[in-house]
Amino acid sequence: MSRDEYTREFEKFLIKCDIHVPEEQPTIRYLGGLDPRYANIIKLQQYTMFGEVCILAHKVEEQKKAKPYKRDFPRP
Repeated sequence: MSRDEYTREFEKFLIKCDIHVPEEQPTIRYLGGLDPRYANIIKLQQYTMFGEVCILAHKVEEQKKAKPYKRDFPRP
């Protein structure tokens, strides 16, 4: 499942269940189900709300999709 699909399904679940929990609980659950390649990077960032985590996940995914920076090292 892509990050977009996962985020949409997670948000639908939150709305459908209408569970009233502290703000950090959905964020922790979201990160727990997110691809570890993205979650590990997001956990290093500063965020306070669930929406911020979704935006960070999108940015991380876009960076991962971009071609990696290639350095040309001089050969000895």
